[in-house]
Amino acid sequence: MSGAVRVGILKEAREAFDAHNLSAEVAYSIYRRYCAGSPPARVPGMDTVIRLAVRIAHGKTVEQAAAQEYLYRWRLAIMAPDQCIGSSRRNPCVSIFGTPHLIGM
Repeated sequence: MSGAVRVGILKEAREAFDAHNLSAEVAYSIYRRYCAGSPPARVPGMDTVIRLAVRIAHGKTVEQAAAQEYLYRWRLAIMAPDQCIGSSRRNPCVSIFGTPHLIGM
């Protein structure tokens, strides 16, 4: 990724958070209600609330942003089989992030 693209993404994230931080907090509370236990607020790359703010800035409702976060966490939790082959992990098809909820496993 080039430096210019990275700066653009960071700028977009900052602007989205500045404009939509309260809505993003509401979306995060909705997302947490759908998760078992307390989901981590951070995953590598970007803070969850900032990611929600970016989704809202792109025209999603608070509810849609929360639903997309839930699906995003499921995608992190379960890897495609072609990404698992040859892995040295004990259960190679499940990521270190775990699942948002045990239903569906």
